[in-house]
Amino acid sequence: MEKRVICLIAVIGLLLIGCVTPAKKGPETRPSLEKELFSTYVSKARESETRGDLLSARENYKLALTVNPQDKPVEAHLTRLEKDILAAAEAHYQTGLDLNSQGRYKEARNQFLMALALRPGYPEALEQIGAKKLPSFKKHIVHVVKPGETLSKLAQFYYEDFKKFPIIAKYNGLEDATQLRVGQEIRIPRLDGMDRVAGEDRNDLAADEQDDRSETDEEAPVDQATIYRDLGVNLFMEQKYDEALIEFEKVLKTDPKDKMAIEFSYRAHYEIALALFKKKDYLTAKDQFASCLQYRADCQKCHAYIQKSEDLYKEIHYRKGIQYFEDEKLDDAIGEWKLVSAMDPDYRRTNYLIQKARTILKRVEEIKKRQAPGQDR
Repeated sequence: MEKRVICLIAVIGLLLIGCVTPAKKGPETRPSLEKELFSTYVSKARESETRGDLLSARENYKLALTVNPQDKPVEAHLTRLEKDILAAAEAHYQTGLDLNSQGRYKEARNQFLMALALRPGYPEALEQIGAKKLPSFKKHIVHVVKPGETLSKLAQFYYEDFKKFPIIAKYNGLEDATQLRVGQEIRIPRLDGMDRVAGEDRNDLAADEQDDRSETDEEAPVDQATIYRDLGVNLFMEQKYDEALIEFEKVLKTDPKDKMAIEFSYRAHYEIALALFKKKDYLTAKDQFASCLQYRADCQKCHAYIQKSEDLYKEIHYRKGIQYFEDEKLDDAIGEWKLVSAMDPDYRRTNYLIQKARTILKRVEEIKKRQAPGQDR
C-alpha cells in the first residue's frame, strides 16, 4: 500500500513538472516585423536620395533608426547626408548671391528658395528673400532705353556709380537686369540726399513723377510653407513638374487645404500625364490622370483621358498578342494578352485566346517529346 502511494505521488509530481515546463516559443513575429519595417524605411530613403529629394531621404533614415537605433551603417550614412544637405544649401545660397550680383533676380530668388528648402531657417537666405523693400523715393524720372544701353550704363550716367544698377532694377521690378529692350521705359528714382539726378536736364528725360512708397514698409515674414510654395511655382514654370510636386507635397503636409499647392499639384500631374500620353505610355499616363483627381475630382478631361488611356493600352497589347500569335511566338502572345486581361478579363475574348495559345503550346511540347530520340513512336 505504501509503495502504491509513493508511486502515485511520483506520477503526480511528474505531471506537475510537465505542466509548469515553459512552453516552446512560437515564431518570433515581432523581430521579423521590425526588420521588415526597417528595410522599408531604408529602401524609401534610398529611392528619395536617388531622385534628389534629400529631405525625404533624411526623414526615412531617421525613421529607420527609430526602429533599429543600433544600426551603425545607417547612422553613419545619415550623418553624411546631413552634411550633404548643408553643403547643398550653401551651394544654392552662393549661386543665388552670384546671380543677384549679375542682376538675374528671379533666378537668384529661386536659388535662395532652394537653399531654404534644404535648410529651413537659413538666416542669410531668409534675409535675401525677406529683406526690407527699397526705401521711399519721392520722385523719379523716366528714361527710354536706347540701343546699346544697359542698367550699369544708366547707373553710371545718373548716379555716377555703375554698381548702383540694382537700385534701378529692383525699383522697376525687373526679374533680369541684363534684359533691356530698345524703347522700354525705365524709371530712375532719386536717391536720398541728392538734390538732383545726374543729367536730369537732358532732353531724353521725362518730367518728375510722384511715388507713394513708404519708408517703413516691410515684407511680411516668410514662413517655411511659403518658401516651399514659391519654389514649387518656380519649378513648375521651368517645367520641372516632378521636382515641383515634391515642394507642393511639403506645403500640403503643413496645410492640406492650401489652394495654390492643390491647384499647382493638379496642373503638374496633368502636364506629366499629357507628356506620357503623347509618348504612348498609356498605363503610366492613366495613373497620373488619376492622381489629378485627388486635387480636382470634377476634372472631366481627366476621366476621359483615363478611359482613353485604358482603351488604347488594351488595344495595343491585344494587337501585339495577335501579331505574336501569327508569328508563332506563343509565349510572347500570352504575355501581351495577360496584360490586357489584368485590366479587363472580358476584353475581346482575351482569356479564351490565352487558353487557346496554351493548348497549342502543350500539343507542340507533346509532339516534341514523341519525336525526341529514344522515345517510342
